[in-house]
Amino acid sequence: MSTKNLVFKSLHISHASNDSAATLFRSTYELAIPVRNKIGTTADAILTKLITDTDVCAAQTHRQRKSALTEDVKALRKTCNDLLAEVKRTISFQAKSSNKPLNKAGNELKFFFKPNWNVQKSILPTQIEMTALLIEKYCADAELVAAAQVIGVDTIITELEITNSKLEKLFLDRNFEVGSRPASGTDLRPAANESYMQFCIAIEQAAYYTPNDDLIRLFGQMNQYRKITHKLMAGKKNKEL
Repeated sequence: MSTKNLVFKSLHISHASNDSAATLFRSTYELAIPVRNKIGTTADAILTKLITDTDVCAAQTHRQRKSALTEDVKALRKTCNDLLAEVKRTISFQAKSSNKPLNKAGNELKFFFKPNWNVQKSILPTQIEMTALLIEKYCADAELVAAAQVIGVDTIITELEITNSKLEKLFLDRNFEVGSRPASGTDLRPAANESYMQFCIAIEQAAYYTPNDDLIRLFGQMNQYRKITHKLMAGKKNKEL
């Protein structure tokens, strides 16, 4: 990723509900904690304040209640992971086959899938997006589709595409349900908002001026959560019209 593109998506966090904001803040600091020694001293100091302000604010506003859809999201993600694992097992097996057509097809597909071989280890929004893009590229390439038919994974990939689409809808439904809960008044929310915004500024500047792999990855993950929150806020607004 070029440092020229390291600008966070615009997000008016003050317009989000307390539950939706708390989810974003907590998800952000949970991503940052494992790499806090790679983000710079300023960002690390702000991270400490973000953690404190988020946890205190969430406690006062009765914390985010668990969505009834959470277990369904987990189950559907497991199905996606299992389907992807089956595709990878078959590809790897046939890539070693002594049968030339099977070997050729297996290696063609392995080369295609390799850059996203461990997409299931990504945070869920990234996994959903990357899986959809991967399958879109696969479907647009007749030779890859033919190779999948040769080794018998074409129907599994189709099932993965359908299941991933269901997972995306369920994930957004779950987050919308949580984000749509009425905000409860609190004097502590502004402090958490400010800490989050300052942390985003610090990460944006650090990623631009002193980039490293962990910092760039953190920036991308944080931006994904901003995009999800923006989509939820836009969906809520449209539903109210």
